[in-house]
Order: sequence, then structure tokens, then C-alpha cells
Amino acid sequence: MKKPSKQALILESIIQAYLKSKMPIGSSELQMKMTLGISPSTIRIYFKKLSEEGSLVQLHVSSGRVPPHRALQGYWQERIDTSLPVEIKNIEKLRRSTNEHQLFCVVERSSEAIFKEIVAVQDRFLILVFDAHEVALKYNTKVEQFLQRLIGCTMRELKDISVQVGLYELHEKLSMIFQQSPLLREGEKEMYAIAQEFQTDAFIERFRRLHFLESIEDGLYFDGFIPFGCMAVKQKVQLKDQNAMADMLCFGRIESDFEDFFNQVKE
Repeated sequence: MKKPSKQALILESIIQAYLKSKMPIGSSELQMKMTLGISPSTIRIYFKKLSEEGSLVQLHVSSGRVPPHRALQGYWQERIDTSLPVEIKNIEKLRRSTNEHQLFCVVERSSEAIFKEIVAVQDRFLILVFDAHEVALKYNTKVEQFLQRLIGCTMRELKDISVQVGLYELHEKLSMIFQQSPLLREGEKEMYAIAQEFQTDAFIERFRRLHFLESIEDGLYFDGFIPFGCMAVKQKVQLKDQNAMADMLCFGRIESDFEDFFNQVKE
């Protein structure tokens, strides 16, 4: 892996310091925070270069620098990986960290739960086993044979198929699972405060819909339904206390310390 340049290290360091303090960072202050032995005069040279290329902004002549939206966006794209599920210790820890970092967070049971097996119980019931759910149906030989062929599909796929072939009891029970309340919905006060500041309510309407997460791909969002100056992270999570997979979306201002948030909930 290519070693980062001094300029890249200084930009990374000033972003990290800014995320902690939310205040402009000066060269002397940054020099004390860094462990590379770079002098304040050298840091000022790089400050000037970074400012000229738009990676830093000086709000006032006598003030330190702050990273603009573009620099923060690039930083988060490098630091947050949404390709793998995040292992979360428990929901309560997630709730506390959401409030501490002034974020909005919603966690819903994943519609990607896999239909693992079907068990016949004394010719009276059929038990359909999913990742974190079981569904009981009245026994029927033809239904058992049909469902055996569908093992391996997702709960969402099975719900859609069941209504198409007339298995209304199964469709109703799977629909009830999807209609359950989210596992977590925290930080709505912060979300409404951001909507008022940016004078946009459109994205709130999307957040209000149950299971809106299904329409969002895993990844980082900086625009579209997210107001400029904010960020959302959508990815899979593994809830250790419930032994279940879920979808999570956390949303906040782009200068919120998302990295510290994720580190806390994984501990």
C-alpha cells in the first residue's frame, strides 16, 4: 500500500480534530495533536496548499481552518466500509451512542431473512424456519411439497410467491412480521431540527414510512433525499444480543463523528 503524503496526513489529522471539536483548527494546535514531528511553519505551508485546492477553508483571516463538505465527503468514503455487516453488541448501546452523537438511527428486521427449512409436526403443523423467525401453518402434504422447493429464498420472496399461488395463511403471517415496529428508531428530534434548519421536509416523509430501508441500497449518501451538508449510512448489522440480521440507517450532519459512533456500538 502506498504511504500517504504529508499533505494527506495533515488533511486527515485536521479533519479528525475538527470532528472532535467542531472548531477551526490552527497550525500550532494541529502540531500538538500530531505525532509526526512536523513543525507549525511546515503545517502552515500545507494549510495554504490545501486551501488553494479547496480541501480547507479559512472562515476568518485570524482563524484556523475547517474542512469543507467535499473534503469531509472524501474522508468518509475512505473510512466507512458498508460492504460487510457491522456486529453490534446490543440495541441499548446503539440507542445511547445515537443520542450521544446527535444522530438519527433506525434499525429494522432484514427482509433478506432466508427460508432455511420446513418441519412437519405429527401431520398437524408445518413449521417454516427462517434466520430469526418461525411460522406455523396447518399441515397440508401438497403445501409441504411445494414449499420444500422454495427453501433458500428470502422471506420477502416467499411472501410475494405465497399470495400469487393462493397460500393466504402464509402471506398473512409473513406480512404481520414485516408490519412489526422497528427494532430501533432513535434521534427523531435531531432529524426534525436538521429539516427545519435546511427547510426541507421531503426526506422526513421517506423516513416515516415503515420499511423504507428496503428501497435504499447499502452505502453512503450525501445528496438526493439527504440534504446538502448531511450524510446517511445504510448497511447490514448483526445484532449479537438477538442473533439476528437487520438493516440500519444512521443519518446526521456530515461533520458528526460517525467513525466514533460505529466504534462505540461495536465494542
